[in-house]
Amino acid sequence: MTSPSPFREALARWIAIVPVAFLAVVIVGLNVVIDPSAYDVSQLPRLLVLSALLLVLLPLALLVPAVASRLDTSVLREPIVVASAVALLVSTASLAFATNVSAGWTDIFRSLAAVGVLCMACLLLPLDRDWRQRVVQTLVLAAAVAVAIGTSETLTRCGFGLHGRRTMEVVTGRMSNVNLYAGLLALLLPWCLGGTALLAGGWRWLSIATAGSTLALIVMLQSRAAWLAVLVSAAVAGATALACHDRLAVSRNLRRSLAAAFLGGAAAIGGVAALTGSDTPLGRLLQTTIVTRPHQAAGPTDGGRMMIWGVTARMIADHPLTGVGAGNFTIRLHDYYGGDLDFANLSSDNWIQPHNDFLWVAAEKGLPGLVAFAAIFVAALLAVRAVLRSGSPSEARLALVCLMALVAYLVFSCVDFPLDRITHQVHLAILLAVIALGKHAVRPASMRPVPLPGWLVVPPVAAALALGVTYAQAALDQERQVMIARQAGQAGDWKTMRAAARAGATPWKSLDPLATPIAFLEGMAEMRLGRREEATVCLERAFAVNPSRMYITNNLAALYAEAGRFDDAIPLFAAAADRYPDRLEPRHNLAGCLIDAGRFAEAVDVIETVPEEYRTEPLQEMLAFAREQLAAEAGEAPKSDAL
Repeated sequence: MTSPSPFREALARWIAIVPVAFLAVVIVGLNVVIDPSAYDVSQLPRLLVLSALLLVLLPLALLVPAVASRLDTSVLREPIVVASAVALLVSTASLAFATNVSAGWTDIFRSLAAVGVLCMACLLLPLDRDWRQRVVQTLVLAAAVAVAIGTSETLTRCGFGLHGRRTMEVVTGRMSNVNLYAGLLALLLPWCLGGTALLAGGWRWLSIATAGSTLALIVMLQSRAAWLAVLVSAAVAGATALACHDRLAVSRNLRRSLAAAFLGGAAAIGGVAALTGSDTPLGRLLQTTIVTRPHQAAGPTDGGRMMIWGVTARMIADHPLTGVGAGNFTIRLHDYYGGDLDFANLSSDNWIQPHNDFLWVAAEKGLPGLVAFAAIFVAALLAVRAVLRSGSPSEARLALVCLMALVAYLVFSCVDFPLDRITHQVHLAILLAVIALGKHAVRPASMRPVPLPGWLVVPPVAAALALGVTYAQAALDQERQVMIARQAGQAGDWKTMRAAARAGATPWKSLDPLATPIAFLEGMAEMRLGRREEATVCLERAFAVNPSRMYITNNLAALYAEAGRFDDAIPLFAAAADRYPDRLEPRHNLAGCLIDAGRFAEAVDVIETVPEEYRTEPLQEMLAFAREQLAAEAGEAPKSDAL
């Protein structure tokens, strides 16, 4: 038997580095990528980098014989991978039912990148014999970096000491907000805890230190969604460890410790629940920390979640099979304004998503999308169970860590929107890949190799990824221009605002991150510059891509009214008044337009729908004038008949 040549040995070593480098980039490197000049500093920059990485990595993996020959493609038949691919296809198909197709491209290309990470991880990780250890090490390192960033932001922006939630909201860990950052830490915490048992030497000490600091930072950030995710995932993992102690090789002393922790945790939670709201210093502190937070004093204690969930359920009931299309939730949400959807004490800009990923998927992609999305997690849970039942103790322990991370994601996704974040989706993809590979290792006989000729797979997938790169770059450039346009508008520099809005226009994306049409920004600048005809054209384009936004409808109707186009203006003012019954401005404008059109009786009816205590002086003057005109008309009629 001949020994392998030095070249082959060197090649094997280099190939083994590929999965390590892949993990380092997508888990650690990607999380520090931001663009401060963009509206959302993390979303599109990371999507651009990830899509470009996959575009380069795909042909290297599938077309280079030295790598492709070592890939086990049968893992792609695992239900987790299949369900993820189906969910991507359903999301893409949902665009056929969208009011605005361009609003869904971020969702589609983000999902494509996540599925790409899942597939590449499934194929590349086994190239390293110690891939399980490498995954845990990389995720522990990612947690350490995330904690370091958050700690640095806390010290530089908030200072030393304990701070209230309002103060801590500036700590985002290079994410878009504090809740999403805390949720990411909750997803990383299980890996840190797992590292204390699965790693050795310095890595174990790093895991211990990072686990403690991660948990401390989660507590300090005061995100109730992250707290809930940590508590539920810890409870599920602890109960599983007790139930499967033989498979996990858990010692009797450790089982007793877990049981004691369960009892102690239950007693602590019960004590907190009993004290919260009580007339004691600690009770008042718990009440303001957990329930009636000072920064939410003007609104509901749940931040409006129950309200938005109810409205989302109605949207689902109206479109049960098709949904409203990927990315179109925010556009269609305005159709449900009024009634019990009262944003008087809430920021409507916060409702880009309904703060529940499962409701969000059902609303946008219908029943097929919800089934495909839920199937991913059902397949993952079944795979974890298979490893716990059949794997070795080390494999079962890794599966337990995966279970804890998966439950944390599921809980967090029920009260927030990790599905919207490319960072969270990458972490979920790596988690699903580890679960799929673990199940594949304990049950390989059920899998047949998948023919995967690179020349057939690479061109269409590479084309889709190239489109993703093109979209991400165009959308990122647009966000930079949106920032310039909005800042110029605040400064009253209307020419700069108009130029930036025009520069940000792209067929790839007609809405900014808050679902405001780019054409609306240009139209408002034109209006301020006194160019009414040009402003009308811009707002008509804006109305076409987002027909339910009040400011678009109201301003376009105002331009129509100024031009004497009352038959065009009145329906728009009426639509805005019906959709936003708590807003006085549309009713005021509708009444004025009806008066200008000589429709005094209708103007009186509109003004009389406004309670007297809310009628402003101009409204009262319009009401008096309309009644005078009606009286005059009534007085002239008999004279005409007498003649």
